[in-house]
Amino acid sequence: MVSCSNDDDSARNKEQQNLDKMYQEIVAVSLVNSKPCTNATEWDFTAIGSKSCGGAIGYIAFSKTIDKTVFLAKVKAYTDAQAAFNIKWNIMSTCDIVLPPSSVDCVDGKPKLIYLTLFKE
Repeated sequence: MVSCSNDDDSARNKEQQNLDKMYQEIVAVSLVNSKPCTNATEWDFTAIGSKSCGGAIGYIAFSKTIDKTVFLAKVKAYTDAQAAFNIKWNIMSTCDIVLPPSSVDCVDGKPKLIYLTLFKE
């Protein structure tokens, strides 16, 4: 006898795999792992994902040479799908606010998001 719980787990896992696939496609389209970063002005960033209590889960850099409209549509689709997943499966997360980076820099040939430090040690 198969229980509803097993069916729910299977459905949830399948939906999570779809989210993971969407994210990997976004990373590929962003060129963050395939285009050498030699000039930081050729890169930008955007918020991505949805925390269960609101706000982005993080930020992703992307090359300005890509089709920005298509890229941002993929990011929005992923973010909306993650928000729906969180509601459907009653996902919990921290409710801290992820502050946006101040810029993108090139570090060792890769784009790196730069965050301002609010407190000096």
